[in-house]
Amino acid sequence: MNDLIILKYEAELLELFKIHYRKMVAKNTQLVFNDVLKPTLEELGLSIKSHFNFNHLHNWFELVHEQAFIKNILLQQIFEEVIFHSHKKIQINNSSHKQIISQNNITDEDYQLSLEILTQKHSVAWNFKEPFASFGLEINEMNLRVTLIHFSTSANLTSKIFLRKLQKKPLDIEQFCLNKDVVKFLRNIINEKKNILISGATGSGKTTLLSSLIGLIPNDEHLIILEDTNEIKSGLENQTSMISRGETNNKSLKDYCAYALRMSPDRLIVGEMRSNEVVPFLLAMNTGHKGQMSTIHANSCVDAISRIALLFSLYSESKEVNFSLITKLACKNIDLVIQIENKKIIEICHIIASEGENPIYEKVYSAS
Repeated sequence: MNDLIILKYEAELLELFKIHYRKMVAKNTQLVFNDVLKPTLEELGLSIKSHFNFNHLHNWFELVHEQAFIKNILLQQIFEEVIFHSHKKIQINNSSHKQIISQNNITDEDYQLSLEILTQKHSVAWNFKEPFASFGLEINEMNLRVTLIHFSTSANLTSKIFLRKLQKKPLDIEQFCLNKDVVKFLRNIINEKKNILISGATGSGKTTLLSSLIGLIPNDEHLIILEDTNEIKSGLENQTSMISRGETNNKSLKDYCAYALRMSPDRLIVGEMRSNEVVPFLLAMNTGHKGQMSTIHANSCVDAISRIALLFSLYSESKEVNFSLITKLACKNIDLVIQIENKKIIEICHIIASEGENPIYEKVYSAS
């Protein structure tokens, strides 16, 4: 068989390989390279494999099915977060700087297909009806949080993927604050089972600090952890972890909060307060459950209380409860708010009470 015929067949091979791959993926994502190669060769009527170079087929399979275009970036870069604005424009973020890099080894169509395969592998719905997805992922021995935004939400019809590096094990609490009195204070409030809210911006280290505080909890306590994605690291043996599957099938964080109270928890931990899970969480505090912890997006300790009161008012089924009463409920049951920035504790406030819609608090610690 001469070289021209081989080249002709190899071009046909690649196109047929892609067609068979897409058909098989629709039925089963647990594929290996040979699963796709066999029907491709059979359709072309080829049986003598030794004449052909299958590297181009294998490279395409690795690129799309194994997300090699993502793995290669993560291997080559030092990062805290990587954002694929498209397959050509990738933003690398770390604590010292941000940079934009590009790559052209994958087409628009294959980029979208690869992201869809990634969600299928993790049994995550991601499409026009459910355009947002978030889940945990391990690549190159790194633990990552993956967030996907479907192209149907975008003006330029391009999907985005956000990859944030997670700690494999909790950091020592001393890494968040060098002040020995503050470290001792944190250990004490965990032992005293205070209700704690950690606030800060995206990427500030809220979940990392939460994991470290959980590491201070005695081993004999039954801990229930509720999350959207598996980010909280805990070495406790008596632990029940539950991962939300959105607002369907009774697997939302709100549902889990209600179920958790029937499971005799010593402590209830919610990864992040964002919507209706705030209602059962705050009400659980009000019925005497102690040692609860969660995180929230807020610019200060005081803003964190206002934010949780706002979420409660938005998602509570009782619309007749005014904001002042909700603020009073939050201030009565949340003992402390810890503000974090760039993985450092910058403020700790003891919540005392409220006056109207304004929290009354005592500043326990300030880094400034």
